[in-house]
Amino acid sequence: MNPLVRRVAAVAVALTLIGLIACDLRLGGFRAWWDRHSLTGSIVSNLLVLAVAGLIVDDVVARRQRRDRAASVAVQGLIVFGQARRACGAILGGSAQDPPSNEAAEELRTLASMVLTASPSLFDDPAARRFLEQVERFSVSMLRVVSASSTTGLSSDSRERLTAEMSQLETTVEPLLTRIPLKDRASLEGPPED
Repeated sequence: MNPLVRRVAAVAVALTLIGLIACDLRLGGFRAWWDRHSLTGSIVSNLLVLAVAGLIVDDVVARRQRRDRAASVAVQGLIVFGQARRACGAILGGSAQDPPSNEAAEELRTLASMVLTASPSLFDDPAARRFLEQVERFSVSMLRVVSASSTTGLSSDSRERLTAEMSQLETTVEPLLTRIPLKDRASLEGPPED
């Protein structure tokens, strides 16, 4: 369910519950009607309690779990980003006339494995999901470049496109990086690629 719809529904349920309690305390006729229709009152009260538990309590628990996992999700995203950077560096590292090395293909295979492994935990977090989508697009672009230049070498257009996509990936990973302390980030990122 959409988070906005879920929150609106939770507010509506809470307001309904508060309204029913207020009417029960203030209006004698209201209380008498519910006393005469005890089965209806019981069903309505059970449904409201179920809605409160399902909408409000579940949302609070889910938000707490996302907050608790935010750092570990960011670390996984940073590790995947580091591998994407290594794969891009291996592709761009050769000369324009030489086809990409076997190292580039191996780095891409490692990146694909990392993306598959990290996807379930990255998918639940909105910022991590945007990063995951971007790294998947970037992986496909790198694979196309490696496949197209396997015999002819890397064109300047391909180099520029990969460099531009790498900068987009850096922008997308930035919200995840802010969750990790700077001292820990340097050890996880590894040395910068030239």
